[in-house]
Amino acid sequence: MPFGLKNAEATYQRAMVILSHDMMHKEIEIYIDDMIAKSKESEDHLVNLKRLFDRLRKYKLRLNPAKCTFGVKS
Repeated sequence: MPFGLKNAEATYQRAMVILSHDMMHKEIEIYIDDMIAKSKESEDHLVNLKRLFDRLRKYKLRLNPAKCTFGVKS
């Protein structure tokens, strides 16, 4: 979605929250155009990532690989 359009950011965020409401605050966080998969254990992280990717695939959404970062620890 082009972010130059009026209300595009709010529309995008609302769509992401609707599509992933059952995963929010447990497995992922969404803030404007950022999605963060989170977990306490690395094994759980792989499961959460797969679930997130499956959800994105289900709704035909794509990620920009150049903007993705994996394996970051807090």
